[in-house]
Amino acid sequence: MVAKSDKPAGFRWKIDFNSRAKHSWHNPPNLANPIGFCDDFERTPDLEQEDNNAHLIVKRSWDISLVPLKQVPMNLFLMWMIGNTLSLFPIIMTIMMFKSPFASLFSYKTTFQKLEGSHHILQKIVFILSNFVLIGMALYKCSAMGLLPTHPSDWIAFELPKTRMEYAVGGVVLMP
Repeated sequence: MVAKSDKPAGFRWKIDFNSRAKHSWHNPPNLANPIGFCDDFERTPDLEQEDNNAHLIVKRSWDISLVPLKQVPMNLFLMWMIGNTLSLFPIIMTIMMFKSPFASLFSYKTTFQKLEGSHHILQKIVFILSNFVLIGMALYKCSAMGLLPTHPSDWIAFELPKTRMEYAVGGVVLMP
């Protein structure tokens, strides 16, 4: 005769997470420690690791403060690509060239809230000056497009506008 067991024969693969077995993951069996394991080992602080973390914090702070300066080459390329004509696309791009530096200048406190280190004053100065460089580039673009009043005729009603030295016109079709 076959002895009866507590578990049904068809459900040996089933795991019951509600009951705690003697050798479950929550209550592992008492095993011998592996070779080389020492219970009374005291961990000493790793000074090199702390120094490396401080270096990484300063590096990350400089990366944050140099973000506007990294936008200068892209803005120069966009200034060249959009040209000096007065149309919708160049005006929108010029507005965006103004918007991003002003937005970052108005939110610099939240940007520098994360920064730590000994160079944080210099980092703030670099961040603010690089945003002023971007604003200067946008002002130059507005001047090149003729949107800034830079000639006396823009301000005084009786002053004549500047005269053009040359005019460029399209070519003439020679063959009908």
